[in-house]
Amino acid sequence: MVVVAVDKDLNSSEGTDTSEPDSWMQGVQQLLIESRISFLASMGEHGPETSMAPFAIHEGKILLHLSSLAKHTRNIERKANIGMMICTPERLDDSPLALPRLSLQGKATHVDDEDMADEKLAYLKRIPDAEQLFSFADFCLFQLTPSHIYWVGGFGKARKVSLQQWQALT
Repeated sequence: MVVVAVDKDLNSSEGTDTSEPDSWMQGVQQLLIESRISFLASMGEHGPETSMAPFAIHEGKILLHLSSLAKHTRNIERKANIGMMICTPERLDDSPLALPRLSLQGKATHVDDEDMADEKLAYLKRIPDAEQLFSFADFCLFQLTPSHIYWVGGFGKARKVSLQQWQALT
């Protein structure tokens, strides 16, 4: 379970979420616990391209283990600024318009050699099926450092998440 530290500036974040301060934070934490899939938006040769990638989080950075054969990896190599969305899985009885989701923007870079052991361990703890892929020459571990984060917890529950709040959540 993730422990939440509430900062004093919590209510000053812009947005329309009027719920209790801990409520939206619990929503973000629940989403990050339940979801292991993200949707990436990278800039391709002819415009924006989207793709799906499993993710893990370690010390506030989002880890992505990507193949150099994939278009999104080549896009990231050319332009490191990407968008990412993590969305609650759809259920038939839920409105898709009200699904909680987290939208992030930031820069994706290769994980440094000195951080590789810890980052790899964190990734494999979350995505154990990927262990054999670490031996493939075309796979690299990237870290997305968020610069902008936006939470939508449902109708009327949208807010910016500060980097300080993100660090407290992750």
